[in-house]
Amino acid sequence: MFLDHLTFEAFCQQFNSEQTCAEALFEARWPDGFRCPTCRHSHFYLIQTRRLPLYECRSCRHQTSVIAGTIMEGSPTLLTRWFQAMFLISRPSGISASRLSQVIQVTYKTAWLIARKIRHALQQADEGDPLTGVVRVDPISYGYTYYSEAQQPLLIGGSLDERDEPKQVKIKQPDPSHVNNALRWIEKPGVQAFVKDHIDEQAVTVLGRGKLHPAFNPIKWKVTAWLNNTFNGIGAKHLQAYLDEFCFRLNLKLRRVPVFSQLLHWCATTPTLTYKDLTRSKSVLTVPWVVWGSKAKWKGKYLTLWNA
Repeated sequence: MFLDHLTFEAFCQQFNSEQTCAEALFEARWPDGFRCPTCRHSHFYLIQTRRLPLYECRSCRHQTSVIAGTIMEGSPTLLTRWFQAMFLISRPSGISASRLSQVIQVTYKTAWLIARKIRHALQQADEGDPLTGVVRVDPISYGYTYYSEAQQPLLIGGSLDERDEPKQVKIKQPDPSHVNNALRWIEKPGVQAFVKDHIDEQAVTVLGRGKLHPAFNPIKWKVTAWLNNTFNGIGAKHLQAYLDEFCFRLNLKLRRVPVFSQLLHWCATTPTLTYKDLTRSKSVLTVPWVVWGSKAKWKGKYLTLWNA
């Protein structure tokens, strides 16, 4: 489903009905044909007495809708509006909730919830796609250059090709317990957690200090400009979701893979989250500028480039 080349107007014309969207969602959810979520049987009876079709398994009689088990489950919002939101978020510039509410004509709360659920799906995609090969990890920060107390420390990691260019990138917030407030650095456990959670066990990990890897510098400025220009800045509580959205699009661009089709796939295969889950409190970092690690060399499979 290569739709990245379409304008928004052309996309809306192509997906102008609930039936068209339901058919596309069916294909994204069951690309190899229907499978009952209960018994995995492949044959069903089609029930069309509701807004969206129901599929009744011929074996166990379990009924499921096309949005059950997706981020859209339980949503009264029309599929056409969900699809419009997915398309707009798949664009290189993304879209803010306030602007999304105007474009697809829903309330701000509904637009925010739709966008947040889509980002949740993209985060699930990120979790199952670790960095591989030769991986470089560097500390960066997001925030106001002249106000260190407002900056958020981050770690950026990238799989590098033979030309030392990134093939895949992740940008992550460290856990607050992994930041030394007094000494103002991300401690060793914070980097170890990044390596454990986001890098393949067989990868060769290179830890940089000081000068940022040249390939990461334009990415740092692009993500900063995107967050500030599109959203007028993002606070620490929800920052990670936006970083994952940025990296999702960036990585597909690096791989030359269409964005919308992948985004739709993850939205169709990721269970929904409730508004309460999405808005629950979260520990955030409130430390100023971060200095990298200690001077002691690390042992094991990590190669530390102190002057890289």
